[in-house]
Amino acid sequence: MKYSEKRGSIKSGDLLAWSHRTWGSWYDFKIQIVRIFTRSEYSHVATAWVVGQRVFAIEAVEPRARIFPLSRLGNFFHLPLEAPWRAETEEGALRDVGTEYRQLEAIKAFFRPLPSDSASECAALAIKIAKADGIDLGDRATPDAVVFAAQLRGSPTHYVESDS
Repeated sequence: MKYSEKRGSIKSGDLLAWSHRTWGSWYDFKIQIVRIFTRSEYSHVATAWVVGQRVFAIEAVEPRARIFPLSRLGNFFHLPLEAPWRAETEEGALRDVGTEYRQLEAIKAFFRPLPSDSASECAALAIKIAKADGIDLGDRATPDAVVFAAQLRGSPTHYVESDS
C-alpha cells in the first residue's frame, strides 16, 4: 500500500520498522554491520507520532534521537499497537528527543538488555515509549525482537511504500 493511502490509519504510538538491504555507502555498511551483529531482519524501528494532519517518526538515529517526517523516511512496515497515547507518554517521548544515539549500544543490545530507561538506541526508545503506554514489547532491544513482540501481541505487519 502507498503511504498516501495508509497515512490516515497510522496512530500515535504505533510501531514503525525498516529493513535495510543496500551496501552502496558508508552509512549502508554501518547499518548492515548492526543488522549482522543483531541478527535482525529489521534494521531500525521508531514510534509514530501524529500531530494535526502530519505523521512523524520519533526515532533514535545518529547522532541524536529526533522527530522526523515519516513521509521522508522511505518504505517501511507499520504495526498498529492500539496505544492509548496518553499525555504522559507524549511528554516522556519528547523528553527523550535529543538523547545521544550510540551505534555501539545497538550492537550491545543483542548481547544484553539495555537499561529500561534507555533511549540511546532505536529499539530501546521504542520499548520505553510503548511501556509508558502500558504496552510490553519485551526487554531485548533489537529491531527484530521489538517487531516480534508487537506481532505476538496480535499487531499485523503492513508494508508501506513511499509515494516518491
